[in-house]
Amino acid sequence: MDNLPVHMRIAMLTPSNEDVDSRKAAISTLSSKWGKLNQIADILAKAEMIAASLGGDGQPAESLGMEVQNAVQKKASAFLFTESPLEVGICAGVAALSILEEPLSTSGWTTVDVYSNALWSSLGFQPPLQDEKREKLRQEVLELAQKRSREAAEKVRERKAVPDMADLTVTIEEGEEETKTETNFKKASGATIEALRRNAALDREELDFLWWVQLSRSRLLNRQFASMPEPLRLVTSGIEAANQLRRLPADLHYELVLRTVEDDPEIDLPELIEIIGDDRAELAGAVNTTRIAQHPTIFPFLHALSTGEAGGVAANEKRKASTWAGRALLEAGLIRMCENGLMKL
Repeated sequence: MDNLPVHMRIAMLTPSNEDVDSRKAAISTLSSKWGKLNQIADILAKAEMIAASLGGDGQPAESLGMEVQNAVQKKASAFLFTESPLEVGICAGVAALSILEEPLSTSGWTTVDVYSNALWSSLGFQPPLQDEKREKLRQEVLELAQKRSREAAEKVRERKAVPDMADLTVTIEEGEEETKTETNFKKASGATIEALRRNAALDREELDFLWWVQLSRSRLLNRQFASMPEPLRLVTSGIEAANQLRRLPADLHYELVLRTVEDDPEIDLPELIEIIGDDRAELAGAVNTTRIAQHPTIFPFLHALSTGEAGGVAANEKRKASTWAGRALLEAGLIRMCENGLMKL
């Protein structure tokens, strides 16, 4: 929240101390409230609205505008979001930064993990803004979301040291009718077994992924990757790679998806969908298109894949095939986790 006085100048030339303080209080309220959301649909919806308020023309969704307005009015009763829509993006963006600064978790699937990956995906597909002040805030949120997503994916794959079992005790109580025996076995062995289970799950994920890499064949399209046009080969690899994972994708998975990059042509989304052609239905069948349709700006590639339609300024921006592959991995990894949660043994 340290940069709030700077970001406040997006909406007003010389904000007063009272302006900054009232928005700071509202941001604390919003970040606390949003950080406690625990339903996937609610988190995705909030992340989508935050991203939308940071990009484009800055006009927020009415529900987000009213939520920010109610929070600000606790300290600045005259505030109306309709008169200052850009302030909604400022408050929402800085609240998102506060959420993303939460410490990393070893579980790999927390509210903050959903926010970071959803914001990375949504903001990463937006075109840059001409307004330098707004673009600075948008980039700040995007970069922190991307950084935290990557760090979290690495953190969750760290193996735990397996502790020795605690001393086992057996208590025997003799009564008139029967003898009762009690032990602390569960407590004594719990930490050891949990560490072994965690490490085994991560080992299994690694083995599954490496077997898939060695196969060099698409299970979804039932043919060798080498026989496909490069853009199709790369995005198919991204989608299938996500299907092998039990946690959100890390940089290593991205690097392995790009192992067959050659020419790396630059294409826009309509051109990519045209190259995918008749294989589109098979690839779209690997993901939950219903949830994707509900959040098209978080899953823009998968939405275009499922509908065959790709519109908007961002869709017409030419990107390298490797960039599309990274987006396919990011979106497919997020939708898989949204549907399945943490994959266990």
